Amino acid sequence: MAPPRLLQLVHGYPPEQRAGTEVYAQRVAAGLQARGWQVHTVAAHREPGAALYAERREPGLLRVVQNRPFRGLAAAESDPIMDRIIEREIEKFRPDLVHVQHLLFLSTSFRCAVPMIWTLHDAWGWCPAGGLLLKEGRPCSGPSAACVTCAGAWGSEPAAAEQLIGLAGRLSFLASTGQMHRLWKRLPVRLRARLPSRPTVLTQGHVDRRQEALKTFAGRCARLLSPSRYLAEKAEAAGLGPVELLPQGVDAPNLPELPRDYLLFLGTLAPHKNPILVREAWKKSGSPLPLRIVGPPGSDLGYLRQLETGQPRPEAAVADPFPLLRGAKALVLGSIWPENAPLVIREAQAVGTPVIAPDIGGIPELDPSCLYPPGNLEVLAACIRDAGSLPPPPPPPSFSAHLDALEKHYFLLGAGRPARRA
Repeated sequence: MAPPRLLQLVHGYPPEQRAGTEVYAQRVAAGLQARGWQVHTVAAHREPGAALYAERREPGLLRVVQNRPFRGLAAAESDPIMDRIIEREIEKFRPDLVHVQHLLFLSTSFRCAVPMIWTLHDAWGWCPAGGLLLKEGRPCSGPSAACVTCAGAWGSEPAAAEQLIGLAGRLSFLASTGQMHRLWKRLPVRLRARLPSRPTVLTQGHVDRRQEALKTFAGRCARLLSPSRYLAEKAEAAGLGPVELLPQGVDAPNLPELPRDYLLFLGTLAPHKNPILVREAWKKSGSPLPLRIVGPPGSDLGYLRQLETGQPRPEAAVADPFPLLRGAKALVLGSIWPENAPLVIREAQAVGTPVIAPDIGGIPELDPSCLYPPGNLEVLAACIRDAGSLPPPPPPPSFSAHLDALEKHYFLLGAGRPARRA
């Protein structure tokens, strides 16, 4: 009998993109392949200097270049060119099932004759910003007239961005597009932040059309999954339909004992993750443990500049988070938006590292070691002060158990059949 075939769609893929959703998609692909599945992934890819929609093929993976920082809301998450690319891959690979991890930078209007599952990793399905965060830095309750102002604020982009991308292409005879991308990332934030911004022009009609497009796509999916009850309930309230809970799992790697001699912020360096709050609370706490701030830069250049002007300064993102987490006395999250189920919490718990996190979104469902009111500097400082007395956390569910549960959803939709295990 032929092995079952799964096509994944995701908005980025390691090693270039290493946020939680991208890492999860990679782990699903590897885990299912080890169980005998054939897995093919189509991922959006950022490569400044490369032509829009240029394709980069690797075994089991197609990266499609999408360099624009933000898609116009008027597009209602539909891209006819990307539709044709995805449809071609479906026809060529002939999957039994399509698993949608995220469609940012891809498209919601492609044709698909096989069952689709959509895992909701954030609120993007009903929030253009992906996380229900207003410009003032406080969560909102969902789609409303405020979406126009909010999306217009985070959707600003450098007015010179397209010219810079074009220049990189013309200079490609001197350096590869990958090298140009790395050079851009190394450009000091204070210089990048000086580029003029061009706000996105939005109307309520744009917001409404997007909401209807996402509801339509959700209706085309045979099943919606969410790692947290919080996000499942929000999705149902937004009209996406019934959502089933499927908590994530993480396997603990075999690591040597390491001295736990620092506190750690690990995540995107952006306002919604709020490493500056963590830094200020650490200073206020008087903790003798040093703080390390590690993660990829977000798109808010003003925030990055503010972060880089203080101490400690941020460190570059790492490919493997587990050694870093294993050496931390505690992982400290500063999020002020309603997180779904941050993978980094499960990763910390897998190596026995206590977690200090805000009481917001789906985070409490993960049983962090210490919860504090989101944005509360005083309480967070007290949690950091007591980090040395936090007990080791219980281990998270294994990734193998998670794959067992995921496969059951696939089997129920007719993709493959339950494998006989020894």
